[in-house]
Amino acid sequence: MSLVEDLISEVEELEAPAEDVRVGLRFTAVKMRGKIGLAYTFKEWCSPPRAVGRLIGTRTVALARSWNMIEAAVGCASINALLASKLKPDDYERLEITRRLLKMAPNYEKIGVVGKFPFVEALRGLCDEVYVFERRPLEGTLPDAATEEILPKCDLVVISGSAFVNKTLQRLLELSGGFTVVIGPSTPLSKTLFEYGADVIAGVITDDSQVLDIVSQGGGRRELKDCLELVCMEK
Repeated sequence: MSLVEDLISEVEELEAPAEDVRVGLRFTAVKMRGKIGLAYTFKEWCSPPRAVGRLIGTRTVALARSWNMIEAAVGCASINALLASKLKPDDYERLEITRRLLKMAPNYEKIGVVGKFPFVEALRGLCDEVYVFERRPLEGTLPDAATEEILPKCDLVVISGSAFVNKTLQRLLELSGGFTVVIGPSTPLSKTLFEYGADVIAGVITDDSQVLDIVSQGGGRRELKDCLELVCMEK
């Protein structure tokens, strides 16, 4: 079984027809069983879903298997909605993970970050060796292929939950050689990630319908921040 298949299996008995589906410029949102799940929209070089215009009212979890990244985002957002719907208050704590990461950073010698987060520069002020990996060529980052060589040497690893959508999360967890944190709105809030090597997972929970409007109007993390409950789960 793969991580994606395990997560599909975890929620398939809960699956219901999607109540709403929004594919935005930055995030994709699916409402299911009263919760709204988010997943990063990898919009480059992807065609619309094959069932475009007919997704609402259908079962969308299995789309997480797709190599069409828009379909995959719909599927992953559906999984995230269902995972949130079955969480109990004792399963998580309300926590803004960035603050914790900045407190932890001075205790580590090498930090690997998959995804260029806003807090990266602050990390660089706290640790001598911070490696940032990005699929897109950005200043101050390494190509994602470099994770194969460098990530096993890092003693703190931070992975964007968006890796769940493009199916690289399992491999990144395998490569990680240190304390591993998966963060971001796309992060599946499931203890299954601990079985694959995560130590902390930090994602979001929301049932705020405004999220749907913000996503469909092109909003990202900044615009969504007041609509999301930031939560954390630890191994």
